Amino acid sequence: MRIHVITAATLAAFSEAAAAQGAVFQTPGMPSYPPPPDSTSQDSSQANRFSSVFNPAFSFIVDAALDYVDSDGSSDDGFDFELRTLELAGQSWVDPKAWAYFVAATDGESLNIEEAAVHYTGLGGNSTIRAGRFFVDFGKQMQTHVHELRTIERPLVLRTYLGDEIKGDGVQWDHWIGVGDATAIRWSIGAFADILPEESDDFDSSTAAAPLVDDRKDAGDLNFTARLTGFTDVGESGTLQFGTSARLIPDYALEFEPSGDVQSGLSDTVVGLDATYGWVNDTGLERWTIGTEYLFDTGDNGSTIDDQGTPADPTDDTVAVFDDSVGGYYAFVDYAWSPFESAGVQYSQAELADGNGTELAEIELYYTRKFSEYHRLRFDVSSAGSDLADEDSLRIAIQYTAFVGAHGHGVNW
Repeated sequence: MRIHVITAATLAAFSEAAAAQGAVFQTPGMPSYPPPPDSTSQDSSQANRFSSVFNPAFSFIVDAALDYVDSDGSSDDGFDFELRTLELAGQSWVDPKAWAYFVAATDGESLNIEEAAVHYTGLGGNSTIRAGRFFVDFGKQMQTHVHELRTIERPLVLRTYLGDEIKGDGVQWDHWIGVGDATAIRWSIGAFADILPEESDDFDSSTAAAPLVDDRKDAGDLNFTARLTGFTDVGESGTLQFGTSARLIPDYALEFEPSGDVQSGLSDTVVGLDATYGWVNDTGLERWTIGTEYLFDTGDNGSTIDDQGTPADPTDDTVAVFDDSVGGYYAFVDYAWSPFESAGVQYSQAELADGNGTELAEIELYYTRKFSEYHRLRFDVSSAGSDLADEDSLRIAIQYTAFVGAHGHGVNW
């Protein structure tokens, strides 16, 4: 009965990392491979003599990219080499019913604590309490770090509505149940101090409004997440998963620093619907994965700077907020013909809450070559554009990712 195998593997992922290549572990609807036949790994560390049975297991990940960008109407063209992240992580069972981990990452300029959380399984049944700082449970891709994705970046619609990453300090309750021999259903509810989208590296506070974060909040002003998902067997070799997710920010504020203008009492809600189908052949060496996710964003979800005062003087400008409802989606097809090679295509589209109904679109082609379970190369070509402006861009990139040691995060399906 596959349901027992998959759900057991899902929970076991909290205690040991899967093969280092690909995602931390493959969730239902995303078929996985066993470790390569020549792999020497027998536990969650890279060498047996460094077993993490009685000690924390540590790891680091290097993720770098060389790319070329050709963008219409922009001077940001040409070649670039970037250390995207250097990640240091540790994990261990801290008692028989609690597993803890941390992830620290740097881009070469600053060191940030990406995640630091505890999973407590002592409630009985199939419940888990997660507390600390961690990526929120939304859809199939927002829980994982960027270097663990099938593509170099998250889909356009996720970046637009949720941000490059969405993590927060809080607590989350998970529970799953089996329905018959072939189906499992899971739900989660989370409450966080703040899960506003993070500012990107190129954010300029002199030309755009920045989110303000309160140190303390009333219970009703906390940020919340929820997810309901289920998967079931389809035939002998297929798995089908459906899910719905929500991220609620009931109260936040925006500030334009040059003038000090603040717009408060704002709220925003993003809801997602996802579907994923995975198929593996009889040998387990060939797989197809097809997936899509639609996002709906409503509330105070956009802003602009109103230069209603002295021209070219930002000190008397104000923040104008858009209260809108917009939507977008992504869809992908991924084919792996061996444990070491795969390729795919992904398309994403998003409507902006900018008062003009601007639509963005992005298509991406990629090929991944895994040399072992510990390092890989990815070749990626992406094209993006807007329907209102001549801002088409082309990016050609080569990504290199290397994993050393035990690699595991608190990901859920």
